[in-house]
Amino acid sequence: RNKFPSHSVSAFGKPVPKAAPAPVSFTGFATKFINLSTKPVNLYWDAGRIPSGPRQGQLHTVLIGTVQSMESIGTASHPGHQFFVATTYDKDHVLSRHTATIDEQVWYYNPMEDLSLEKLAEEMKRMTRDNKWTTKQQFGREAWMVNHSFSRDYLVKTRMMWLANFPQPFHDGSNASLEKVSNHMWPADFIGQVHSFDTNHLYFTELPQKLDMLAKSDYHPDMESQRRVAMEQFQSASLKGGTGSNNNNSMTLNVKVVSCAPRVVEVKKFLSPVEVQHLINLASGMTGNVHMEQSRVLASTSTRGKRMRGDAMAEVRSSKGGWIHREQDVVVDTIFRRVADLLKIDEHLMRDHYPIEGLADDEDLPPTHDRVVEAMQLLRYEPGNGYTAHHDFTFPSIGSRYQPRRFASVLLYLTGEGDVIENGVRFPSTGVDNEKALLGGETTFPRAITTDFHDGIKIKPQSGKAVMFYNVLPDGNMDDLSQHASEKVEKGVKYVANIFVW
Repeated sequence: RNKFPSHSVSAFGKPVPKAAPAPVSFTGFATKFINLSTKPVNLYWDAGRIPSGPRQGQLHTVLIGTVQSMESIGTASHPGHQFFVATTYDKDHVLSRHTATIDEQVWYYNPMEDLSLEKLAEEMKRMTRDNKWTTKQQFGREAWMVNHSFSRDYLVKTRMMWLANFPQPFHDGSNASLEKVSNHMWPADFIGQVHSFDTNHLYFTELPQKLDMLAKSDYHPDMESQRRVAMEQFQSASLKGGTGSNNNNSMTLNVKVVSCAPRVVEVKKFLSPVEVQHLINLASGMTGNVHMEQSRVLASTSTRGKRMRGDAMAEVRSSKGGWIHREQDVVVDTIFRRVADLLKIDEHLMRDHYPIEGLADDEDLPPTHDRVVEAMQLLRYEPGNGYTAHHDFTFPSIGSRYQPRRFASVLLYLTGEGDVIENGVRFPSTGVDNEKALLGGETTFPRAITTDFHDGIKIKPQSGKAVMFYNVLPDGNMDDLSQHASEKVEKGVKYVANIFVW
């Protein structure tokens, strides 16, 4: 069992008397669908008949996404939810139906499932002879069969569903470049456990008068050194400002475990008030040119999916969002570097590895072609806005060598409970009695289990705080318990920023 790390509640806090099992109020879980057909298919959620309103009695179906041949797609579900697979050209041409249960989270659509081994071998030979499928599709089918076999062994050994793809990328530690790609995970032996990390990417306590977008030449070591010196007058290791605290050119931040399963940590005072206001300015349009639009809901897939539309999407996610890259300006770039220190990864991994003139090739650079971080997502939640329980992880293509997926999610709170936004400016909390003060909008992990509660945890918004959780387990499986939600904002405005690291 030790070879297959899994969730355990044996070390959650100090030893306590064994408690009787308590019912879990939230029953959601992740589902995954694999298409073993040689043609793309559509996956739909069948929500039954509409009970009332103008469309009363009509069937209500939601397109989860189009699944390419030998690829997969995923979505959050609940016991009893009905799904069906149809051709891409006719929704009424149903190919298979599936019911979500905790014991049936992964479904395969396999047109040749009922063939005997002898007939299957003959059919595959015929398809190859008649060029009915490609070499890539043949490999994909074989890979999924291996994955299916492994998932049964994994279930027996861990009592958990295998949601990732097998095999996982492997290295034996002999390659220093590959070693750099391996991700650190903060230990979560008990709730309240505290770790710390040092960072020399200090707080901005004052903004430079001019903030330009960074070009690739600005990441040359000489340019970076010059920029760091130029920014010293605006930065400090203390939120109160002053350069006197910069003697060591670093500061220490504490990482506190708030959940063991899923593995969730928080870092208070991760951002300074100046950095918080700068991100709010970008999100509100006071500065920059960030385009905020209705937040999207996409299926968990590496292939191109279709997002929900209209009322279906609004019921799931109702915020507005926009994206900025780390090159937005030196302040945003510094925040990305601080996030890299929190995750204990080389910040070079958060850049595109294009060649820089005058810089010699570094053989120690990890073998990644693209940055391992997405652009920062800025979100604005108004009264009534929220996001139902979902997962952040995605399902990569079975043929991808490195199996890329979201490893960790970092949530940065820009407004906290009681904070007021007036004309785009944040005013710190003076209590929730103010009609414009933020109330609600907690981040919930409904499947987190503690020694005190079996119905999840809630984390209240607090300006400048970072919450980080892992979307995968140490053994490479997706962490189904990482399902999380944003409670609806009752009043006021909630601003947050997300950074997804792969």
